[in-house]
Amino acid sequence: MAEQDLIKKRLLALDPERERLFRINAGMGWAGQILRREKTHIVIGNPRPLRAAPPGWPDLVGWETVEITPEMVGKKIAVFVFEEVKFTGDLRPNQKPFRDVLEKMGGIHRVVRPD
Repeated sequence: MAEQDLIKKRLLALDPERERLFRINAGMGWAGQILRREKTHIVIGNPRPLRAAPPGWPDLVGWETVEITPEMVGKKIAVFVFEEVKFTGDLRPNQKPFRDVLEKMGGIHRVVRPD
């Protein structure tokens, strides 16, 4: 099973009543009209950089509904969620600051692994 399979599995398992997560890619690519496909590359017309999330950004980002504190009984809030999908290994060094800041500010960070 690859990380992409884990991502799909996690997205399919979302509880629609309380969770919203979105797949966010990190890095940079190119956008434009494909003019032709060569054996080793693609020729793009009107090429322009397409920037996604910064390096270290988690695979899945969104929110989940959480019921909080006795004085707020019955009220619900959305809590920001980062989920990093890892088939093997641990968080990369550039992913740990995202986790640390999110948790410090009250968000939820999870590492999703195969069952």
